[in-house]
Amino acid sequence: MKVTFPHMGPVLAYGKLFEKLGHEVIMPPRPTAHTVALGVKHSPEFICFPFKIILGSYLEAVAQGAELIVTSGGVGACRAGYFGALSEKILRNLGYDVRVLVFDSIFEDFPGFYRQLQTLTNQRSLPRFLSALQLTIHMVWALDKYEKRLNRVRPYEMIPGACNQSWREIQRLIGGSDNLRELWLRMKQADALIAAIDREPRSDILKVGLVGEIYLVMEGSMNHELETRLAALGAEAVRYRYISSWLKHCLFPPRSIFRKADRYLKYSIGGHERENIGQIVAYKEQGFDGIIHVMPFGCMPELVTQTIIPTLSEELDLPILSLSLDEQAGWVNSQVRLEAFIELLRNRKELAKEGHDGQRIFGS
Repeated sequence: MKVTFPHMGPVLAYGKLFEKLGHEVIMPPRPTAHTVALGVKHSPEFICFPFKIILGSYLEAVAQGAELIVTSGGVGACRAGYFGALSEKILRNLGYDVRVLVFDSIFEDFPGFYRQLQTLTNQRSLPRFLSALQLTIHMVWALDKYEKRLNRVRPYEMIPGACNQSWREIQRLIGGSDNLRELWLRMKQADALIAAIDREPRSDILKVGLVGEIYLVMEGSMNHELETRLAALGAEAVRYRYISSWLKHCLFPPRSIFRKADRYLKYSIGGHERENIGQIVAYKEQGFDGIIHVMPFGCMPELVTQTIIPTLSEELDLPILSLSLDEQAGWVNSQVRLEAFIELLRNRKELAKEGHDGQRIFGS
């Protein structure tokens, strides 16, 4: 069966799983302006931006022959819970004979989860399935690990684009792993690639936390390569949103983060708003210089976060910039706001340093 999936996170790992299970993999192309235009054309007008991007990528994949789309579901009031059923209905109305397989919580509907898993395993034995799953999970963790490391290095790179070039090579290496032994060997090569990046000693690098809607925070092609732009402005972008952390939190909810959010929001709306609020508090405790909150225009859970941000910013004495993105938003205005925000953070840091040195009291 020809299988595809959303372009989100370490897609090479997902492709490896389906390949090991005997499916023909249609790799989803990295989203582009064409992807967005396709999704916008066939989506309800007021559905959120991530749905339009994902639908566009499905349309590109089914045009290449994809017959089965595998994705995750959602809970609560967030519209992500409807993405699977709605995208399948739209695709069928457009004449595509395609099925969308949505994996929701294993705990809430185990029989349904198991039936869908049988379709996915493609009559492979349990040991073979577990072996493929083990390799996939290790690939996810490896790819996320190296993406985090490169984000730390990127503001210090002496040759612009060196980290991005290394990331492309690392993805090729890790994605080519056929078993765990190969993966370990290729990870050593990846370590060497990162160690070889020439770095400039700098003491003025800012630390900025990224929070917000999971898809837009993770998908660089749709957030205008925010992490790379921040590095070019002398800021290290740190996000906790990775597929590896999402998988971990599905099994072990981040209760310590929820407790940090309780003062501002005690109940879940259906997205990741409580985690975002709690993570902002955690970033403050870790000494971050500022926060950037990325959200799709009209996203209800992140609108809740946005309404709480002014209180958070004032009580924590922490600058927070909200960026609302959709298919109609150009980047020029956001770029100006981003540059002004980084300049604000830099000035605050300089003033705080001068006050600490006794030359000027911060806030006077």
